[in-house]
Amino acid sequence: MIKERFETIAKGNIASRPIPSVEDSILLRLLVQGLVVVGIIAVDVAAETQMSFWAVPLSLAGATWSWYRRRDRNVPVKFLLAIGMLLAMGTFFGNLFTQLNDTRFVLAELLIQLQVLHSFDLPRRKDLGYSMVIGLILLGVAGTLSQTLAFAPLLLIFLAIALPVLILDYQSRLGISRTRKRQKLPLFSNSSPLSGRNLSRFLLVIVGLGLGIFALMPRFPGYQLQTFPVSSPIELGDQNFDSDNRGIVNPGYVREGEEGSGTGIGGNRTTGPGELDDTFYYGFGNQINQNLRGELKPKVVLRVRSQSPGFWRVQAFDRYTGQGWEISR
Repeated sequence: MIKERFETIAKGNIASRPIPSVEDSILLRLLVQGLVVVGIIAVDVAAETQMSFWAVPLSLAGATWSWYRRRDRNVPVKFLLAIGMLLAMGTFFGNLFTQLNDTRFVLAELLIQLQVLHSFDLPRRKDLGYSMVIGLILLGVAGTLSQTLAFAPLLLIFLAIALPVLILDYQSRLGISRTRKRQKLPLFSNSSPLSGRNLSRFLLVIVGLGLGIFALMPRFPGYQLQTFPVSSPIELGDQNFDSDNRGIVNPGYVREGEEGSGTGIGGNRTTGPGELDDTFYYGFGNQINQNLRGELKPKVVLRVRSQSPGFWRVQAFDRYTGQGWEISR
């Protein structure tokens, strides 16, 4: 009897527990999804991926389903979403250990996966706020990956969508949207902050302030690019660097007090005639011997991530020795 009574009371408490207030603004939901879509596309443009082909449709489908089921508890769906998020987290850690040289894209991939799952459970305004933050983080990651002005239009589009989102979110917090709906007041009247004229003014002021701050911001050497955006999976622990860590070790040449490991005839000589060793790249070194003869085979030396083709200079030799070139400084 006691057990049955306890179960009855527990079930009654669960059933009588009120469902949290939901967000009924369709416009706010659409604009939040717009922020997410822009963030996903920005990552695709910056990282040259195609995640938006599956992430955007699934996110929109999840948001639509969440709108129709916003007043239901959806306990089984939430359980499945929790399992999916755990799997996404496990995949994230697996990819993290394989791409330690650049973890930004791995983070963006995790956020996109979480957003797709999260889009199926957006009943409240707070849940929409999480999607807004994810869209903002995705835009920030895309900004660090982007190397051309292709990111600028997406930034302006994101800003243009974010302004009405912030206004609608603020009105929803204060209950203004419900009051306006009961009084049947127009949403886009001239006195409303959502009118096209007011939004245009806000956008111009914000863009102007941003450009002004960017122009006045000092450029210290610490803010400049210190390393090239290249992948370097080479283990450097066993490399033989010079004492000042500035010399470049090339096994195709002779180092002071040591013989080179080149296999070509004369391939490890910095002066005099000889034949090239096609297993080494002779451009990496403090000296280059132009008396060596032979043919180099194509070999991948490094990979550079860039959104447009360009010429990447590795080294510049400035002093001619009579038999080749060397770096004098």
